[in-house]
Amino acid sequence: ASLTAAASWSIGRLLFTRLRLELRRLEYELLAGIAGAALLSLLIFFLCAARLAYVPVFWAIRFVALGLNWKFAAPPAEEARVGLPAKQRWIFSVPIALFTLLYLSNSLAPEHSPDGQAYHLGNVYRFFRQHGFERITTNMYASLSQGMEMLYLFAFSLGRHAAAATFHCCFLLALPLLMFAYGRRLGKPSMGACAGLFFFFSPLAAVDGVSAYNDIALAACGF
Repeated sequence: ASLTAAASWSIGRLLFTRLRLELRRLEYELLAGIAGAALLSLLIFFLCAARLAYVPVFWAIRFVALGLNWKFAAPPAEEARVGLPAKQRWIFSVPIALFTLLYLSNSLAPEHSPDGQAYHLGNVYRFFRQHGFERITTNMYASLSQGMEMLYLFAFSLGRHAAAATFHCCFLLALPLLMFAYGRRLGKPSMGACAGLFFFFSPLAAVDGVSAYNDIALAACGF
């Protein structure tokens, strides 16, 4: 899961370097991960279409993405620190840290969610065995978009079911920070932090985010 997140982040940083985007550091790094995940998903889709979804190919993508990021990606420009007062920073950061540990530990558990094990990762396992797409006429879920499933395949190839769920959990961890960054851009960092907390502590978001679903990833990309 961490290697999938790192590869996505690396590809996104290379894209942002090419586009010369001017973003604050937190925005830059978070949005690079999301944009890079979209590009990585597209790349895995083409590999599956060509029946080239092999573990060595995935390892090559990881090494190339991380290497190019280290060599060519430019860091965001330095910025003046504009954030929460010290007291509010402690109030927000401590519960987030505790819940982060709770969510990560649950995402690393064996996948037991109904849809996660039935078709999100069920189809991924078929793609993994066949090294790409195969004709599926007995499962309507195979006809749905497979954007996150391509990323799950990338993580699944190394860490199996739990790696896919933990990668989805990365979006759960990123979205509250995106909300804070948006509030800070509006000049109201406390408002963004509160919105992020309300979302992060939601039981529905928690259960979904630690499972191999795609709803929290959709929410993060939409935001």
